[in-house]
Amino acid sequence: MKIKEDEVLYEQTVLKMRKEIAKGKTFAQACEILRDVRENLRPLIQDDFLKIIIAEQHFGQGRGIDDVALFLDLPYETVEASRAKIMSEFDEMFSGHISPLISKLTH
Repeated sequence: MKIKEDEVLYEQTVLKMRKEIAKGKTFAQACEILRDVRENLRPLIQDDFLKIIIAEQHFGQGRGIDDVALFLDLPYETVEASRAKIMSEFDEMFSGHISPLISKLTH
């Protein structure tokens, strides 16, 4: 039951943070929503939310990392590090799924 509650809380919090960004708030201002969230969930939600915004703005809409950083009022290095983490996670996920397929095709 606890996991389901955490999932609902996660989704509701991300939605609230999205609304704050849509109002023109900075990333830090949107993260103020997290003060009402259990301490152990805050870093996870904050990290995921940054990745969500980068995925939408950079990968989805083609905005440069520098523009995304300006949009969120974050240092370029912070946004770039998160983008690199997204790519690393994607590579890990993709390589785990594609390796067995390649093996089947080549053997």
